[in-house]
Amino acid sequence: MNPRATIALLLVTLLVVGGLYYLRLRGPATREAEELRRYAAVFEPDEIAEIDILRGTETVSLRREATGWSVVAPVQDRAAPGEVDRLLATLRFLMVRDRLTSPEPAAVAEAGLAAPRLRFDLRGSREPLRIEFGAKTALPAEIFARVSGQSDLLRVADTIVELATAPVGKFRDARLTQSVPDDIEKFTVRRADGEMTVRRERGRWLIEKPVTAPADPQAVRSFLAALLGLPVVTFEAPAPEGAPLPGQTASISLTPIGGGEALHLEVIRGADTGAETLTARFAPRGGLLEVGGGANLLFEVSPEALRDRSLGYVEPDAVDRIALENHGQIYELQRQGEVWRDPKHGTTVSNEEIDSLIELFNNTRAVSFQPGLTAQDAGLEPPAQRLLFSAWLSENSAEESAGRHPMAGVELGAADGETCPARVTGAEEILRLPPDLARAIRHLTERPAAPATAP
Repeated sequence: MNPRATIALLLVTLLVVGGLYYLRLRGPATREAEELRRYAAVFEPDEIAEIDILRGTETVSLRREATGWSVVAPVQDRAAPGEVDRLLATLRFLMVRDRLTSPEPAAVAEAGLAAPRLRFDLRGSREPLRIEFGAKTALPAEIFARVSGQSDLLRVADTIVELATAPVGKFRDARLTQSVPDDIEKFTVRRADGEMTVRRERGRWLIEKPVTAPADPQAVRSFLAALLGLPVVTFEAPAPEGAPLPGQTASISLTPIGGGEALHLEVIRGADTGAETLTARFAPRGGLLEVGGGANLLFEVSPEALRDRSLGYVEPDAVDRIALENHGQIYELQRQGEVWRDPKHGTTVSNEEIDSLIELFNNTRAVSFQPGLTAQDAGLEPPAQRLLFSAWLSENSAEESAGRHPMAGVELGAADGETCPARVTGAEEILRLPPDLARAIRHLTERPAAPATAP
């Protein structure tokens, strides 16, 4: 190749590379300059770790911590993350409506910026940023502003003023706790009528006091979620006037999973049991608070409300035999391919009917519990009906016991109105059940037997 051509090509390449490098350096600077002309301040909200809001003689200080934003002055508490995000977003996108370049000192004083009524100090990974706000302009919904490092006098929307001058409580997280039901291992409710203790063991909730019984996980979860997420209506609420009425104070102690300091919430209500808010005492949030009416749950919850009302759960594919009894008639249905048969009576039941029976059993819930009633008093000695689901294990099974392996079942007494007495197989406590399960058992056992097959 011609040496002159080679040199020319090299020069062109250097010019192109240099031009690209120049444009790359100039591009961000140009974009930032355009942003600065359009908005009062350019910063990354996610990089801000400290916010100080000077408003007259009071300073509200917010700090970003590992667990989220906190208010550190004039009180110490969790901050409302939504309010902090709204503040930063409003500051970041504060549009400049007009600017006066190199204003005279008199203009700055007239704009109220010689002694600004509102000031933000933002600190993070970059240089500290200060934004000051002064007097209102002659135009509606506008205010004068100035940004550190710039001499321009700006006219901007006054929306930031309402956000920044809100009561301190507005900056505090209105949710009573940050905990969720899965964080709790045990809780105890105390009232004038007694105590109730519920504990999580091996992933299952159990009522320990005043009765010993399985708890319904969904009922427990709903109860805890409502209390842990109670809205705080007013911080630093005044103490209730006069002494609490008898029976009008309830409390709950919640133990976190893995131990640690228990959370203790006390709720006090007056003569008006329908009040929309109640007074609560909760040390982690400053003492006395006014909380939402959901706190009435502490006065309403009972062991029966949290008890597991199911009869058990049966996996259809695991069932091999089903024992049915209806007023002395006993049937033993065995799985045989696509149907179920009772060899003694010749009764045949389809898979679809058995699936419906299992689904009904799994979904049946106790209407009420009768802890003081005996089986004889309830008409369950003997029961009018029985239902028992079993798996049948062979001698070669790895299980210790071969043959019938009961899975779940129920014994039913005679219906009385809209319910019938019952007890879960292997348990003593008497329940009241809807009549649907009794009807299903009667339907399967009172059908005509299949005709005899000729030899």
